[in-house]
Amino acid sequence: MCRVLGITNFDYARHQEIVARFCELARSGVVMAEDPPGHEDGWGLAFYQQGELVVHKSGVNLLEETDKLFGILNAAQASPGMILHLRKSAWTNTSNIRHAHPFHRGNNVFFHNGVVYDYQGLTSDINQPGLGADARDTEVFFYHVMSGKAGDLGRAFLDTVAVIRQKHKFSALNCLFSDGDKLFAYRDYAKEPDYYSLYKACAENSCFISSEPLDKNMRWEMMAKEEFLAIDLQETA
Repeated sequence: MCRVLGITNFDYARHQEIVARFCELARSGVVMAEDPPGHEDGWGLAFYQQGELVVHKSGVNLLEETDKLFGILNAAQASPGMILHLRKSAWTNTSNIRHAHPFHRGNNVFFHNGVVYDYQGLTSDINQPGLGADARDTEVFFYHVMSGKAGDLGRAFLDTVAVIRQKHKFSALNCLFSDGDKLFAYRDYAKEPDYYSLYKACAENSCFISSEPLDKNMRWEMMAKEEFLAIDLQETA
């Protein structure tokens, strides 16, 4: 249960304001009807520089660490793809770096908004080393994708989604992820579509994927249920 933002052809000078608005969602972002306000259970950032993945994670409320975030982005200046995540944990005692998103291996990085309730049933298909003994749903989701037979990350993700949809119970499978060549986005939900939202927009040679619209001067379009996007980072870099 989180908020996510992805930007292709990221440029700190051009996109600082949108990132700042996204950070405010830690305080004011939409929550489910029964939940208290706030997405304050940690944050995670991923971007690429010189073809290599860079990841920063924290178990602290981003509103307490915005200077740290902007210092990192200011130092980076630009990236073919950037993803930022605000966490609202569905699991007790997991507001820490260990369980903060993203999860990553090599150049592959994975962020999720939603809950796979019976995620333990996915572990028998996982053949990749590194899955933590205390892993929760998103980490298991990612390792299941990485264990797929498809050579393409997007195809492997859709194969895992098919398994979850057929055999498991979930609230939503909204995901942003990347292999360094493409930014992938997927929206799917089993309840509360107004909360499990994912919008897309384009402006100034950049594409934006966000849980909520962040700039009233941009045309934001809600992604459809089960819509899958694969955006070439090299074309927008």
